Amino acid sequence: MSYKNIILIVGLIIFVPSLYASDDGSGPTVGEPTPTLYGRTLGNELYSLKKDLGRIKVINFFWIECIPCREEMPELARLEREFTGVKFISVHTSLFKPTEEPESVANFIKSLKAAPSNIVLTTSKELGNLFNLTGLPHTIVLDENNIVLMNVAGYNIKNIQNLEISLKHITKN
Repeated sequence: MSYKNIILIVGLIIFVPSLYASDDGSGPTVGEPTPTLYGRTLGNELYSLKKDLGRIKVINFFWIECIPCREEMPELARLEREFTGVKFISVHTSLFKPTEEPESVANFIKSLKAAPSNIVLTTSKELGNLFNLTGLPHTIVLDENNIVLMNVAGYNIKNIQNLEISLKHITKN
């Protein structure tokens, strides 16, 4: 782990102690590289997190039948507009049933007031285990080298406010 990452993680622990790791212990380990993530965009292009380096990223895991996910998406879209140097990626996954058809996910996104611009669909049934997800939505923040900086389990206004504060700290925005 680089010196810069250590400083960021320590800063997040000091300034936003409730956010750097989710309260329920879910999500990938803070300070460690993120697990592998592959999928397809709504435009049917291959997406590989391993190859997506060089930018801070906010990755949000959602499911079209998740009501808190539906409520959170416009908030994430707002943050994406505010933090233009951060890449927001919303990853559709179901922890409970087979993957949805791309058309169902596209219709879900269209039905929202707003949503982040990068939508990735996964087919891995192991994604929940790989990322230690116990529920949805779940959001993680990664540094430029895909080291986990923080986990946010669930959706509520306080989580969004803390995410915004943390992004300001990370990006110096």
